[in-house]
Amino acid sequence: MEDFPYFLYDPILFPPHARNRPLRPYSAPNPDLLVKSAKTSQSLMLDVKKVMDTIATSKPFSNRLMTAAQASQKNVVIDMIRKIGIKNEPDITYNPDGIRFDFYPKEGEENCHIIVSLKWRDA
Repeated sequence: MEDFPYFLYDPILFPPHARNRPLRPYSAPNPDLLVKSAKTSQSLMLDVKKVMDTIATSKPFSNRLMTAAQASQKNVVIDMIRKIGIKNEPDITYNPDGIRFDFYPKEGEENCHIIVSLKWRDA
């Protein structure tokens, strides 16, 4: 038993060139874009909160929104969301099961976005 090394590498799974390869170096961290993205997302989150608060607290609003979406009245849906008083208008898509809001920042600041998907029917 003394002739065997303590741990054997399988040469097929771990060929010699793979064991001795240096790790790929990462570039030096620069958090500027991350900080900018976080600040932009804070603004988006305020808009998300306004929309979600309106939907959650106003049953008549939610009913009108669902009715317009199910009738494929996209302009009415967009107008209802716009009248809430948000700065960043979301892209809105809906289907028979629910509605999805894609919040993007103003042009030129495309470093983050927030997606909210709400269900109104169990599939």
